[in-house]
Amino acid sequence: MKILLRAGIAVVAAAVLSGCTSVASTSYETLRLAIIGAEPVITADYVNSLDQSGLSARLKQSEALLMLASRNEGVAEWHGLSQALVTHNGRLIQTAGLPDDADVIAPLASTDPFLRDLRTLPEDTEVTRLVDFPARYLTGVPQYARYRKGPMETLDIMGEQRTLQRLDEMIRMPAVSFRATNHYWLDSVTGHVVASAQHLAPGLPALHLAELNPTTVQP
Repeated sequence: MKILLRAGIAVVAAAVLSGCTSVASTSYETLRLAIIGAEPVITADYVNSLDQSGLSARLKQSEALLMLASRNEGVAEWHGLSQALVTHNGRLIQTAGLPDDADVIAPLASTDPFLRDLRTLPEDTEVTRLVDFPARYLTGVPQYARYRKGPMETLDIMGEQRTLQRLDEMIRMPAVSFRATNHYWLDSVTGHVVASAQHLAPGLPALHLAELNPTTVQP
């Protein structure tokens, strides 16, 4: 399984490169700019002109847009030209093409909360995952995660005010001296994660993600 996952990151990147479109090209450029610090603007009008859902990826003050390539049983693939993100109900489980050795392979554990309804998650649930950092030559690094329910919060997503349930994820990885708190905001009716702030690796700021659905496309 781990071998397949490691190979998968290359496959995803290759698929992105072979299937690029003008939108994907724009996605690559905006993601590149997001990493190096320019400030492209993604507008609601632009999102509504698309025929598929997108994913806003914000690092510090810069923002990029990746497009939904596929979604199946909670697993979604988001593609740019040479970057790709894979999420499982909003949690990053695989990335390809990110700079600064930021790529991770973080498959969910068999008892993972993200495989169930997050709205009914018991307080202080704990899970252990094994994470790979391919560019850092680190494999099977244990990640310990504990959860607590946060307050209802109102987020502005492309000009729309959405009141969402916050879920806090405290992660620690003693083997690489890393600990952080990730935040997920989910729809209290469906349990679907709409937005998140996730720390990928030591030394990097949180990557902020938000699903963007054109008015003509259902989530």
